[in-house]
Amino acid sequence: MSPPATAAQVVPGSIGDPARATPRPLADTARALATGARLGWAIESNWSDPLLFAIYSIVKPVGAALILVAIVWAIAGGGQPGAIAFLVVGSAAWAYVGGGLLGLVGAILDDRERYRMLKYIAVSQAPFPAFLVGRSAAQLVIATAGFLVTLVMGVLFLGVRIDPFAVRWPLLVMSMAGGLVAIMAIGIAMAGFCLQLRQEAWSYPEALAGALYLVSGTIFPIDVLPGALQGVALALPTTWWLEGTRRALLGRPTAGRLAACDDATVVLALCATTAVLTLAGWAVFRFFERRARERGLIDQTTGS
Repeated sequence: MSPPATAAQVVPGSIGDPARATPRPLADTARALATGARLGWAIESNWSDPLLFAIYSIVKPVGAALILVAIVWAIAGGGQPGAIAFLVVGSAAWAYVGGGLLGLVGAILDDRERYRMLKYIAVSQAPFPAFLVGRSAAQLVIATAGFLVTLVMGVLFLGVRIDPFAVRWPLLVMSMAGGLVAIMAIGIAMAGFCLQLRQEAWSYPEALAGALYLVSGTIFPIDVLPGALQGVALALPTTWWLEGTRRALLGRPTAGRLAACDDATVVLALCATTAVLTLAGWAVFRFFERRARERGLIDQTTGS
């Protein structure tokens, strides 16, 4: 039997390399994000040609945008341009909510039920939440295509006025960044919860997105909600995200009680609610992840 390899004989990066066992949080997180993003893109595109999938990612939201155009014309007949702009921007931005929630929960269910690789990911050195966020990146890319296509359709067919040179880019960047962090926080909490559930948890992201769609002022101002729900809406970062995005793109605040808030108040409220939600989402995920590990739910397929 050959003698064990000395430190000088160990190939860097191989299994015997002690450096592989040394925790490097930043490097491990970045690697988990990149690996999850590549895997998520391959799965979402069904390992097809990138150009072909890119075309599909654009054509699909075109169809949804045309349906939105037809609905608006049937209801409003081209009138009330302010209300139409409100609806178009809200509908365009909401693609990120569905994509973010479905991407994170789908990563849990796909890797546990279909590919049966979740148990290997959970015991690897890669940070579990970072990998899940990376897995949802493909859904966010698709959501970006839907966001842009819906805005273009609104400008071309519904008379929505969005001047690229008049867009308030700093406000748009801050609003979108805060909104995406909030969506990821909601999604990671939902993903941890779905670790406890059977395969039919596929419907849960849509149910949660529908509830948020109602109370976040997506297609109508929050002033039309009952008083209690208005309080809930003001506590949600998605409400402030949509308000900031509309102000940045349309150049004016929306009607109702949010119109009394200046831009600084909108950004501050978005940051505060996002911070609270992010801490809560992280705590919820860690609780359910620990519970799933203790009960052997990570490597258990439901067969449903």
